[in-house]
Amino acid sequence: MKFLFWNVKRKPVGAILSKIVVAHNVDVVVLAECRDPGSMLVDLNDATGNEFHLPDSPGPRIVIYTRFLREYVETAHSEEFFTMRLIGLPGNKPLLLAALHLPSKLHKTDSEEYQSWVASQVSAEIRKVEREKGTSRTVLVGDLNMNPFEKGVASASGFHAVMTRNIARKKPRKVIRQYYPFFYNPMWGRFGDTTDGPPGTYYRWGSELTEYFWNTYDQVLIRPDLLDSFDEKSIQVLTQFGGIKFLRKTGIPDDSRLSDHLPLLFALST
Repeated sequence: MKFLFWNVKRKPVGAILSKIVVAHNVDVVVLAECRDPGSMLVDLNDATGNEFHLPDSPGPRIVIYTRFLREYVETAHSEEFFTMRLIGLPGNKPLLLAALHLPSKLHKTDSEEYQSWVASQVSAEIRKVEREKGTSRTVLVGDLNMNPFEKGVASASGFHAVMTRNIARKKPRKVIRQYYPFFYNPMWGRFGDTTDGPPGTYYRWGSELTEYFWNTYDQVLIRPDLLDSFDEKSIQVLTQFGGIKFLRKTGIPDDSRLSDHLPLLFALST
């Protein structure tokens, strides 16, 4: 099962997106900041021969398209910036897909604490849905607007997303009378010039005393029950496709033509 996530920044990227989907045989497309979900669906179906569906989506902030029939995709939770789908394909164990576009640092003065609080609320809801559906075969993908090392992503009350499989496979960790399960976060390994691909997924030249410039806001997190189905080598952060470059000559995302975020591809063997 192949996935693509892209924060498209309200840009009309349907033509290039559809070509990527066809070339990589993508099954699930998750988009953030999609201005016109209907037109995007038309572009996808023109390219694939009407293979895609648009299950119920809370709004353009996060939209999910799938090749799977609607009867196999159940909405398990839905709100403006966070939605979950239970994908139950015949002959396969159920899979929970959590898709997110969390609040930006740019709009809150107490952004770190606010983002951590939002992450804790989302994480609690994910655990609740896992209990209700009787499965923790969960994959989370989206624009978290936080790096893997930030509180909302790494803390126990947040997503509890760690950098190694061995840690992620351990039993839930007890912190102040409560147990928190882990996510595995392969995006820890996607920083800087020595990585396989660009130094991050999003670039911003800011004016704070501490700036990272390149950030890895776009992430995929995997629950331990899915780790045997996940191969890090399937992760690709695309910088070009079909002769179209997503980066300027300076090496940063070309948001004048496309998005300020780069597309993220990955796969699960279900």
